[in-house]
Amino acid sequence: MNIEVEIKIAIDNFEEIREKVSTIGKLIKSIHQIDDYYNPSHKDFLGKKPQPTEWLRLRTNPDKVIFEYDKAVNMQADGNYEYAEEYETAISNKEEFIKILEFLDFKKAVTVDKQREYWDCGDLEIALDRINNLGDFIEVEAKGNFDNIEEARKACLSFLNNIGIKNAERIEIKKGYPVMLLEKNSK
Repeated sequence: MNIEVEIKIAIDNFEEIREKVSTIGKLIKSIHQIDDYYNPSHKDFLGKKPQPTEWLRLRTNPDKVIFEYDKAVNMQADGNYEYAEEYETAISNKEEFIKILEFLDFKKAVTVDKQREYWDCGDLEIALDRINNLGDFIEVEAKGNFDNIEEARKACLSFLNNIGIKNAERIEIKKGYPVMLLEKNSK
């Protein structure tokens, strides 16, 4: 299990943010990812309000396919949560695995198609995302050895402030890309 503490912000100045991040960190890789989110028939993950507390995702990277289950921990009424527990495993045959999901009555709910850049910035991993039909975003995730969740969150906010994104706590996006796409497509 990994504990995930991250902050996501929409950006309208992708190249400017990339330039600032490049002065602090090192580009690890740039990849095209396809994330297919599934709902089991017995439990509607994406129907929970104000946002889902569980995710079931099949992530297709250029070099591997990963099946992942995430569960938010200590979800509050406003949609905030402390961290997410993540469990994942590699899938060797994507087509067969999708057939298994279909036989078990898991339905694909939404697909997130993104171009993602991963940046190593010490104790933080930065993702610069271009999401088809949604826009551009930065995600700052604590990856280092922090004493607690609050310290990890503070490091993420400090990084955003240092690259010129002020008031990140107020403009932070608490929803995942799949929810944002589902909401946009329902309008």
